[in-house]
Amino acid sequence: MRGGAFENGTSLALRYYAFRAGSWLAERLPLRLTDGVANVAGRVAFRFARPPRRAIVARNMARVATADLVSAAYLSYARYWLETLRLGRYSRQDLLDMVEAVNVEIVDAAVAARTGLLVVLPHFGFYDLLGAWAGANDYPLTTVAEVLKPRPLFDWFASIRERRGIRILPASPGAQTLRGLLKVLQRGEIVALVADRDLSRRGIWVDYFGERTTAPVGPALLAARTGVPLASVALYQRGPERFRCEVAEIPYERTGDESADLSAIAQQIATALEEVVRKAPEQYHLFSTNWPSDEPDLPPRGRGRPPPDAPAAPPETPGGASGPAPGETSGETPVGP
Repeated sequence: MRGGAFENGTSLALRYYAFRAGSWLAERLPLRLTDGVANVAGRVAFRFARPPRRAIVARNMARVATADLVSAAYLSYARYWLETLRLGRYSRQDLLDMVEAVNVEIVDAAVAARTGLLVVLPHFGFYDLLGAWAGANDYPLTTVAEVLKPRPLFDWFASIRERRGIRILPASPGAQTLRGLLKVLQRGEIVALVADRDLSRRGIWVDYFGERTTAPVGPALLAARTGVPLASVALYQRGPERFRCEVAEIPYERTGDESADLSAIAQQIATALEEVVRKAPEQYHLFSTNWPSDEPDLPPRGRGRPPPDAPAAPPETPGGASGPAPGETSGETPVGP
């Protein structure tokens, strides 16, 4: 198939229909069977992962905890995709019953007072299920997603989330997406952004798990320009069909010096995300390079490579987009298709 929605040929069409077929099956087969399939898929993905990919995951896991968690990370990521694909089978009450919420009064207070709320999260746990749970609670939530290829795949993913009450803004270059998110916050609603990977490579320098790297500009920029409450959020799996949503306030101050504020806020976000990940590091889905020391053949991040004690560099472009499920911003699916 060439032209139209599948402009790059048969492979994109197959990718689209594979996701649709997987979702159809995951929504209809018995839960125990699909759980078993996900566990097998995770083990197979780990067993047959290319050595360079597995080495990257091992280095990432060693930074956050121990390299021994590589296989567990693959299992968790396979389960993430299972929950993403079978999201449509859960009723509103199912979602409310499955999730135990901690510190959710932070969200309730922001929604009631219409102050706006910016929540940040890493590529961690079950972020699609988290969005669906937010929708089940009638929280007015907006996030950003990269426009995947083929376009029908993006439209399908977006439609699933929008049926759950999540508004999706397509990521776009320049300031268009930023303006859209600012409007959401000005209406007193919630913006949720993934904040642990800087795919633009032109972000803000931060210390993250003991090494300097760059963070996406978007979250820090929105906080610096609006002053809205800021919080981290994560959904931890505690057992079969049992999850724990934890919200934690991230305090910050604005000085009027936007460049300095961006650096300070970005670091506070990075520190908060470290705390999220350390509680269950095996649920951290970081399957790509994220630190300059692992990227000798890639273009430098930021404005060159600073020494470890260098100040954070000013950002150039907004970031914080998420991908097929808020999170996989590069369009890669290291475990899935």
